[in-house]
Amino acid sequence: MIKPSRNAIALILALALITVIAACASGNSNNDATSNAGPSTTADPTTTARPTVTPIPAPTHTPGPTATPEPTATPTPTPTATPTPRPPDSYVEEMGRLSAEKGFDFSTLFVASVTTAEWPTTALGCPNPGIYYDTTDAPYRGLIYFISNGEQSWEYHGTRDDSILVRCSEIEPAASSTTNLALQAKLLEATKLTLMRRDFSTDTFEVRREMTSEDMNRVIDIFNQDVALTNPPGCTTIFRLDFVVDGGISEIEFICQENYKAFDVFWDDLGGFAPILGNIIGPYLTGDPIPSLPTTTP
Repeated sequence: MIKPSRNAIALILALALITVIAACASGNSNNDATSNAGPSTTADPTTTARPTVTPIPAPTHTPGPTATPEPTATPTPTPTATPTPRPPDSYVEEMGRLSAEKGFDFSTLFVASVTTAEWPTTALGCPNPGIYYDTTDAPYRGLIYFISNGEQSWEYHGTRDDSILVRCSEIEPAASSTTNLALQAKLLEATKLTLMRRDFSTDTFEVRREMTSEDMNRVIDIFNQDVALTNPPGCTTIFRLDFVVDGGISEIEFICQENYKAFDVFWDDLGGFAPILGNIIGPYLTGDPIPSLPTTTP
């Protein structure tokens, strides 16, 4: 049998010693681990409820009441004084007439007031009953003035150039209601106007000439006034105006053989005066003398 050497025995002993040391170290490690893994001797802390904190919103600025502004005073415009117009020169003549014809003391007469005005016809707002006035240059602008003696006053209407003066206080009021011939006779819808002349031999009217549309409208404008027509006495007329209107002819006769210088007009048994018609119809009679009248000598 082969005996192990001393070196081998020593080696074996060294290995055994190393193994024992290693085992011891491992056991201590396990004990520490077991000790650490045991239950903790420290009690769990008691859970304390925390209050819920409600966030406080940042303060919002609430505007105070808005002050109502004081109303701004609107300045009241100061009216510009309108100077009183000067009366037309006719007032001196009228004061003299009141003194000479009416017997009033001239030294007591004075112009009480003067105002401006305008009118649609040459009647200047004070028409005589039964008269048709000119409307060609309407509106007619002028003045109204009053002459007074302190106790009584008289009204006058006149154009600015003093070419027309109406003594309103001396016009008698109409005794009858007014008639607008243009409306009553349907002249505003007329399409044609013919000037007719009476043939005394046959006592019928014959065509003298057809009038222009412009002259027709001028004639209609004259008759488009409210006039107090009357029931005239019998008259044998010389001329007639035939207006073609819807549904027939409207006839207006004028100038009586008994007074051929007056411009009498007649319609539907009503009569008035229209001297202004002569300015329109005159040119249509140029070269055509007034026919011989059996009972009148011009």
